[in-house]
Formats: sequence, structure tokens, C-alpha cells
Amino acid sequence: MKHFLNRTAALASVAAGALAIGLAPAAWAQEFSGNVTLVSDYSFRGESQTGRDAAIQGGFDLGFDSGFYIGTWASNVNFGPYADGADPTYTSMELDLYAGFSGEMGDGAGWDVSVIRFEYPNEGDASDYIELSLNFSFGNFSVGANYSPEYLGDGGDTFLYPNVGYSFSLGENATLDVSVGQGIGDTGDHLDYSIMLGAPVAGLDFGIGVVGTDIDDGNPGNEGRLILSLSKSL
Repeated sequence: MKHFLNRTAALASVAAGALAIGLAPAAWAQEFSGNVTLVSDYSFRGESQTGRDAAIQGGFDLGFDSGFYIGTWASNVNFGPYADGADPTYTSMELDLYAGFSGEMGDGAGWDVSVIRFEYPNEGDASDYIELSLNFSFGNFSVGANYSPEYLGDGGDTFLYPNVGYSFSLGENATLDVSVGQGIGDTGDHLDYSIMLGAPVAGLDFGIGVVGTDIDDGNPGNEGRLILSLSKSL
């Protein structure tokens, strides 16, 4: 399960930050991009967010010459009813809002620092939370960590997520992306993994691979499983 403020307030806050550092005019934007994805199972850090059902996802990013960027991303989710049974409403949507800076260090190396707010709009504010992210890339290798003081909402764990990844080039267009992360929280740790093959097919980006965790609680959403995806950059 994953989740900045009320959505409107969060977007206003990001816009205010851009104004404060003189980046607000859209004419200064270096790049505007979007994406849409259809995936057989929305996996986040190895755990299914949709009960192993399909998801449709999409988002957009606005980048500036300084390296500053803002963006948003959304997906359908399904965690079932609330645990106490008092409210039969099902969580149906995740909305992520983020802003950050990225830059280069030379010789193919780069860095990225960002703040991300995860929201479930139909749950109120209790399940919303913020993560801070710091990542470095060295050619095809990446290493980073995410931190949240209140993971998965009010009263949640202090959470640290170090992770590493490597992208193997398989010919002119195909890649094999491998990543491993270690979730470290007050109530326990867990390891997750992802091995995904990606290639262009008929103007779309096709992906196939395996994801999972070492959580052994009988939940099929944590077990190793096949993932299929089709994406389109806009």
C-alpha cells in the first residue's frame, strides 16, 4: 500500500514554490511530457496494490532548465474495505504529487532529489503521507533511498527504503531492468525485487517480468508473480 495535503492545496503549494524561485512561467519550461500505462497488476515495492488485478495509470511532468521539475501520477487501486468494517467504501484511486531537482555530475553520472506526496482521495487525509527521495545514477547503475517519517499515513512507521538497480542493454532497443529494495520500518523489514524486460512493439513500450517480496504471510499479492504492461509516452 502506498500515498502531500489536500490535492488542491498540494498543487498550489508546488506552484507557489515554483514562483518563489522564479520558475513559474510555462514559457521557461524545458520539457512537458506525459505517459499512460495498462498493467496486469500494479506492484509497489513488490506488493500488489490492486489485488493482482489490472490497472490503468498515467501522469505528466513539467521540467525546467534549472533542473527543477513537478509532476503528478495516478492509478486505480483496491485494498478492500476498511479493516473495522464500519465503512464499506473501497479505496479506488492513488494520486501522487511530486517536485524535485535533478542534475549531472559528469562522466554519465547524475543525481535527483525529490519530495513525493501519496494520496488516496476518497479516504480523507489519514492515509496520505510524504516521502523524501535521493537517487544517484552512474551509467546504467542506480542507487538511492526514500524516507518517510509516517509511512502509509497517520501513526505509521518511520520508514527507510534503500534500493539499487541496473539496466542491461539487449540490442538496439530492448532492456532488462533489475532492481532490489529493502524496506526498513519500526514494525519489521522486507526485501522486494523486480526483473523487467522492456522493448518497443508497434509504437508502444511493452514490458514483461517478475516482481515479488520475501514477505511470507500467505497473501498472494506479496508472492513472486508475472507482470505485463503496455505504455505510451505522450
